[in-house]
Amino acid sequence: METDTYSEDAALIGERQTAARALLAHPLLTQGAHPAELSLVRSHAEWLAQRFQRVLGYRLDVSDAHARLVKRGLVAEVGHRFTRANGARFTPRTHTYLALILAVLVEETAPTTVRALALRVRAAAHEAGIDADPGRGLGERRAYCAALDHLVGLGALTETTGRIADHRADAGADPAVRPHTQVVRAVAAHLPQASDDPGSFLADSADTDPDSEQQGETALRRLLAETAVVYREELPDRQRDRLAAHQWRAAAALGNLLGCDVEVRAEGVALVMPDEAGARPAFPDDDPVGQVALALVRHLSGRLHPGLPATSVPVPDRELRAALDALGGAEAPARAEWARTAGPEVPDPERLHTRVTDLLTDLGLLRGGPGEWRLTAAAARYGADVDERIPPIQDNDEESRTHPAPVRGSGDDDGPPEAPADPRGDLSRVTSVLQAVANEKVSATSGDTGDQRGPGGSSG
Repeated sequence: METDTYSEDAALIGERQTAARALLAHPLLTQGAHPAELSLVRSHAEWLAQRFQRVLGYRLDVSDAHARLVKRGLVAEVGHRFTRANGARFTPRTHTYLALILAVLVEETAPTTVRALALRVRAAAHEAGIDADPGRGLGERRAYCAALDHLVGLGALTETTGRIADHRADAGADPAVRPHTQVVRAVAAHLPQASDDPGSFLADSADTDPDSEQQGETALRRLLAETAVVYREELPDRQRDRLAAHQWRAAAALGNLLGCDVEVRAEGVALVMPDEAGARPAFPDDDPVGQVALALVRHLSGRLHPGLPATSVPVPDRELRAALDALGGAEAPARAEWARTAGPEVPDPERLHTRVTDLLTDLGLLRGGPGEWRLTAAAARYGADVDERIPPIQDNDEESRTHPAPVRGSGDDDGPPEAPADPRGDLSRVTSVLQAVANEKVSATSGDTGDQRGPGGSSG
C-alpha cells in the first residue's frame, strides 16, 4: 500500500496545532491533570518551543512531569480569575494562602499532611509579617483548603490518604498529600526579585505598545491570540496602524501555530478556534449559568440594537436586572426545571446574577460594571432575539439605544439622511484601515507564517 504523504503531513500538523492550543489554554500541563495533552506536547516539544518563541515571544519548558508555557506581556489580558469548584472567585485571602503554600512547598519533597502543612504556612506568614493562620476559624480553613484544591487541580499536589474536603468540613481531619516539587516550582512563571515592588514588577512585565516595530507586531499577535476580540478603536494609535498593516501576516502566523481561522471586520479582529481548546471559558454551556448567559446575550443584542455600527452599546442597569430576573430570578420558570435535573448546582438568584455577568465579562461580551455596563459587538455572533418574557424598560432619553433606530422609507421626504455620528473624528483612519485590509488580502499567504525570522533576524 502506498503511503499518503499529504495525509501524514496533515496529521502531523494537526497534532502540533492541537498541542499548541492546549498550551495556550492551559499554560501548565501536568501528568496528573492533563496526561494526554502533556504526551502530545512532549512529542512535538522542539517544534512548539521554536514556534511559540518566534510567533509570540513565549518560552516553553518541557520535562517528564510537566510542560510550562511562560507567557510575557498582557498581564491583565491573559490572567484568568481563579475560582472554587462552585464557581466563586478566589478572595484575596485565598490568593494569600496560595502564595504561602507555594513558598513552603517550593523546597518540599517528602509527603506531608494538611495540618502539618498548615503549621508551616502559619510560620511562613509570621515570618513575612502577614496575618494568616489556617487553624484560626472556619473562614481561614476554607480559604486554605480552596488554595490546596487548586494545586491538586493543577497536578502540583496529590491526595494520598483522605480528601482535602474532609479537613475543610472538620478541623480534626488530617488527610495526607504528596507535593510534586518540580510542578510546584513551575506554577509561578515569573518569580519577582526581592527588590521588586508589585507595581514595578507588573509594569515591567507588560508593554502593549513597544517602540520597536518587530516587538510591536509580536505584542499585537499576543493580543490577538489571548483576547476574544481586538477592537480597532480601543488600540493605541501605533498599534491600530500596525493592525491595519500586518493583520493578515499576523493571521497567517497564528493560523500556522494554532490552526485557527481569523475574522477581520471593520470593528476589529477575532480568532476562531476549531475546537473547545480555546484559551477562554467554554461558551455556550449547558449549566444554568451558561443557559442564562446565552439567553441574556441574545436578548440584549436584540433589545439594545445600536442603530449604527458600533464597538459597544450601553446597557441600562434596569434592563440588565429585568432580564436576569426574568431568565433566572426566584420566580423564573427555568429554576423549576433546573431543580428537577440531577447535575449542576443551581445558584441562588443573586449569585447567578454575579456569575453570569462575570462569565460574560471574561468572554469580552460585557464590559464595565454597575452603572457603566456595555454590550460589545461580538455579542451579535450569538444571535439577536428579544425574549418576550422580559418586560420592556421605558426610557424617555432621546439618545437611548434601547430600541432600533427608525428606518427611513423610500417615500420619506424629510431631506437627505443625516451623516452617522463620528465621535472619534477618525473616519479617514477607518477608510485607510479598510483599504489596507483590501490590499493585504491579495497577499495574505505571502507574509511571515512563523517559519521565517523577522527583520533583523530576531526571533521576536
